Amino acid sequence: MTDARHPSPHAHVHGAGVRLEPPAHAILVRGLTDLLAAAGGLGFGPTASQRHPLPLAELVYGTVPPPVRVAADVRARLESDPVSVLEQALVLVELIESNAPEAGAFILEDMPFVRACFRSKRLNGWIGAMGRGDREALEGAINGRWQFEFVHGPDRPTGVYALLNRLARYAFVYGRIAPGDAHAGAHFIEDFCPGLLICRGAMTDLELALSLAAMKMGVPAIVPADYPFPLGRTVRTDRLDETVAAVTALPNIRRLLTTPDIARLPEYCDSQYASEKIIPAATWGGTAESFYVVRKGRVDTPGAAVVGEPEGPMGVVVTIDGEPLDALDLQHIEGTIAGRLATMKGVGVRRSGSDLRIDLAEGVDLDPARIGEVLVAAVRQEFPRLQAVRAEVIFDVARLRAEAPAAAQAKRQRDEAVRLATEESATAFSACVGCSPFAPDHVCVLTPQRPPQCGRPLGMIQTGARYGYDDMTNIHHSRLHREVNSFQMIDKGRCLDPVRGEWSGVNQAVARLSRGRTTRVQLHCLDEVPHTGCGCFRLILFLTDTPRRGVGIMDAGYAGAAPDGRRWADLHYALAGKQTPGVAGAAPNYLRSGKFLQGHGGWSAVVWVSPAIAAVMGADIPAGVGIGAEAEAC
Repeated sequence: MTDARHPSPHAHVHGAGVRLEPPAHAILVRGLTDLLAAAGGLGFGPTASQRHPLPLAELVYGTVPPPVRVAADVRARLESDPVSVLEQALVLVELIESNAPEAGAFILEDMPFVRACFRSKRLNGWIGAMGRGDREALEGAINGRWQFEFVHGPDRPTGVYALLNRLARYAFVYGRIAPGDAHAGAHFIEDFCPGLLICRGAMTDLELALSLAAMKMGVPAIVPADYPFPLGRTVRTDRLDETVAAVTALPNIRRLLTTPDIARLPEYCDSQYASEKIIPAATWGGTAESFYVVRKGRVDTPGAAVVGEPEGPMGVVVTIDGEPLDALDLQHIEGTIAGRLATMKGVGVRRSGSDLRIDLAEGVDLDPARIGEVLVAAVRQEFPRLQAVRAEVIFDVARLRAEAPAAAQAKRQRDEAVRLATEESATAFSACVGCSPFAPDHVCVLTPQRPPQCGRPLGMIQTGARYGYDDMTNIHHSRLHREVNSFQMIDKGRCLDPVRGEWSGVNQAVARLSRGRTTRVQLHCLDEVPHTGCGCFRLILFLTDTPRRGVGIMDAGYAGAAPDGRRWADLHYALAGKQTPGVAGAAPNYLRSGKFLQGHGGWSAVVWVSPAIAAVMGADIPAGVGIGAEAEAC
């Protein structure tokens, strides 16, 4: 028997050669008999999903079979081998629940479903509950410590379908499971889907049978100590505290990355102050002598220092001792930490170019040393691998006039280096696996000329990879990356195809980070091995034959259809979480990249764009490119 501290190591059992003890056999037969009776005379009803309206039938049979066939399949081995018909029994559950009048309340439509999958990366997982135990107490106890979504169906034994429907659709969309391959689907669900079944309290024979069927589908379960079936991946306990402790012990359940203690901002800082509207009674900075710069250099005395007395002009120099700290790192750190100054009460921040202005509300007597203290703490908090940091806040006008030209020149050179960076000049590329908790095939590869699909700045990924412990945004890691920073630096390796954008190091990194689920990527070509998609891509690039052979580009806000009839939902489902020939994701800043779709000839290959893309490109959009009829913001 497995206790709450030691989850069963056994995977789901597919039924071959399994024989239950007579009491357990009898329970299963009675439960399945009750299920047959409940499904009698029903036909499959419509559901909210157009793409996978009956996913359990699709998973088990490959198509939707006549209900009489499903019932006959269950009866055929009901007495002799009931374990072997559990998959077919799940199709009867779908038959029953597709007829439920409240089905629309718990079976998600297609786009809400993919949004639920995307949101799941910020959760430990999804839980379905069975049995007569107190479900409100269960949910409260678990989410008092963890972050789970409880997927509720109707309060009846077949209500577990709410969870099973979601997991089957997940396997089709993100696991590329073929219809009819229930065996592969069960393995994917067991390994990658964040679903968990908790059985508490008294259970009917039907509930017991369906809980075992869910485990055969790959769903692990926490079950009572006297659970009658010695099958499936289970934790056995009747205690609520042990259940709470055990939920994250199961390998498919996600967890936050374990990180060392991260520095905090000083106690006089509070994020709620950042949204204050400040009417300036005084301003420091903003004069011709003023400047703000983050630079790389030797730091012998970490901390903060103030030179002179505040009168208006202000210079701020933050020096960081670290490697490699390239131009993009410094640019990103500089922009990131400045905003933390607004977490002081009565303090506003304005930043543009080389200028940093501190606005003080009426009655605020700010100790200028706090400016340096907050900036140093912000570096250590956001980029905890950087500890040797010194901030100087300078008010001495003579010194400001002497240092301002050099500071401005350094920033111009840095910003120019970022602007001119190419894939060839970069020493390494970045990667992000922040979406891999729900999309295990996906690894986002970032270069100076292939920015993040989600629209986040490249510096956030690169600098976070080098100097952070994770992306620090509540990503719950799957087993693929249980102890891995979501942001990575990767060796770009040899250039295998300079036109399509294929690099040996990228292929090796993608294969490693996806555990071989994706093995090749061409960054600037849509043909055979395009970049994988996540779920937060801002644009989708796609091959089309309409209005002529070429590339179409659609933004996420477009409500219309491309000339070939495809809408955003169609393209999203084709791309979400995987590699799909002919489709790839991007962000608007890729549109002006020198490598934009280089494998197809760049903009010369584009035949249609949604109106928001046309607005982004303005007069630079080539003649002859078709533009969608509906104007939506990008």
